[in-house]
Amino acid sequence: MTVARKLFRGLLITAALLIALLTCAITYLWFSNRDLPMTYLEEKYGQGIQRVEVDGVSLAYRVEGEGPPLVLIHSHFYTMRQWQAWVDALKEDFTLVRFDLTSHGLTGPDPSGDYSRSRGARLLAGLLDHLEVERASIAGSSTGGGLAWYFAAHYPRRVDALVLINAPGMPRVTNKYMERGLPGWAGYAFYLLPEDLFKPFLQAPVADKSLITDDMVHEFHQMYRGEGNRMAEFHRMMAWERGDISEDLAKIDVPVLIIWGQENPQLPVEHARQFKDGLVHSPRVEIAIYPGIGHVIPLEAPLRSAEDTRQFLMEN
Repeated sequence: MTVARKLFRGLLITAALLIALLTCAITYLWFSNRDLPMTYLEEKYGQGIQRVEVDGVSLAYRVEGEGPPLVLIHSHFYTMRQWQAWVDALKEDFTLVRFDLTSHGLTGPDPSGDYSRSRGARLLAGLLDHLEVERASIAGSSTGGGLAWYFAAHYPRRVDALVLINAPGMPRVTNKYMERGLPGWAGYAFYLLPEDLFKPFLQAPVADKSLITDDMVHEFHQMYRGEGNRMAEFHRMMAWERGDISEDLAKIDVPVLIIWGQENPQLPVEHARQFKDGLVHSPRVEIAIYPGIGHVIPLEAPLRSAEDTRQFLMEN
């Protein structure tokens, strides 16, 4: 056998071994990160939740407290459990309504495949109908803030006041993956991401990295593995909405509190002023900028943001 043939044979064997190892690694990651049944997650994390079917979606929600209704809409990738500190702080003054967005937590995928703000607003309206709540104040963090301002613009008779926390919608998007889109195969790659990768992912938008505990990462990863959530999240990200929102902001005619983290790495602090400038028909707009705080304010400054919200709503 010539040297060239021996070398070629060696390369083939090496390539075959690498392919076999890669196949084993992918198989292991896929199996170890397989979907978790919603019944399992509900037993583990769903204490006190209720469900209502709204247009084919089984919305998981909780209602606690007494007083005027205040709806809490969580950040992208998080769940309604993000608001626990707010609920503990505000339940004596407000009836707090929180729920898991579609593609998140215990609600899971939307059978329609529609993850637009308009779809989210219709589902929220259905939840309020079920609860017989005609009007409510709405507080939303990040993606939840985008749904909050959209709902206020398109369902004006159902909103008393608005709290926007690091809300999206202004022209400059700093998330390069959202801006340029994702390849079609990326949804399947989500099934290969081990839990260890989620700690730096959760730390990235937060100023104080120590707030991201191992228990939080584990819960986050477990919820992410809920039946159908990962592919639904991919579809939500693919449907990321861009465009001029000034027309919607101009429709909002209720008081608005804008809360922003000065160290927000995703949405620059100048966006707070841009929101205020766009709310031309709101009778009252206040801005609260938090120094040393990043993008996830319900986690980073829960008590301060809850108290600022309480004072703002009590003054209306």
